[in-house]
Amino acid sequence: MAEFRVVLVEPSFEESIGFVARAMKNFGLSNLHLVNPKTVLGPSGRMRGGHAQDVLDSIVEHSSLQDALEGLHLSIGTTADRSYTASNLVRKPMTPRALGHVLRKQSGSVGIVFGREGTGLTNVELGHCDATLTIPAVSEYQTLNLSHAAAIVFYELHVAAGESSMDVLASERVKKTILGFLSDSALRSGIEEHDRALLTRAFRNVLGRSAIRQREGSLLVEVLRRISEALTRTKDSGDLSAVTETETGTRAWSEDTSGLTQRHDS
Repeated sequence: MAEFRVVLVEPSFEESIGFVARAMKNFGLSNLHLVNPKTVLGPSGRMRGGHAQDVLDSIVEHSSLQDALEGLHLSIGTTADRSYTASNLVRKPMTPRALGHVLRKQSGSVGIVFGREGTGLTNVELGHCDATLTIPAVSEYQTLNLSHAAAIVFYELHVAAGESSMDVLASERVKKTILGFLSDSALRSGIEEHDRALLTRAFRNVLGRSAIRQREGSLLVEVLRRISEALTRTKDSGDLSAVTETETGTRAWSEDTSGLTQRHDS
């Protein structure tokens, strides 16, 4: 079974911290981290925490989100805002139920990141996460109270929790290596910088939503490493026939993809 770390980014009210801790206690969670809190936990917050005083007593504080995500196999950023712009890939979220289904038979450490009470997480902060999550609500008012949203997420994860599995999630190092080889291959293929960034973000979304296993990640690393090496040899030898043979298919794929602009060779 996955182990969860709940991360609150810059909470403004001690009551929010207490309510979230109480919801965590309801569903068997105990690992609460705060990033640069704008309030101090006092009697009012502890009162809202109810019987979750042990959760509040073990809070870990961080000065940055990157520090709070250190050591996790998977990080999920929450957002109330969906993006309908093809280029904004960080706001293409899954639902809590879908996340629970993905993680149901996985083991490893997973971080669930919640943003500020008023403004949530920024695109930059969501970009630090492997995937994003949203709670479906009516379009007229999509934003939920922080602790209410947390309780819904915790409930879905609790319901979906099944038997533990030996399928360990891929480490952050493996995922970074995959993205590194992918970006390198895209560079050597002549894909422009902006498109490489979109491709890398899209692939990171796929890795996050699929909760890729360690064995799967290792296989991908090996395949992408060989592709990168083959492209390097092709470029060094000046033999571009292999690239040319697939160029027509690549351009056809690009024309069907709204997120990436078509590459034009000079």
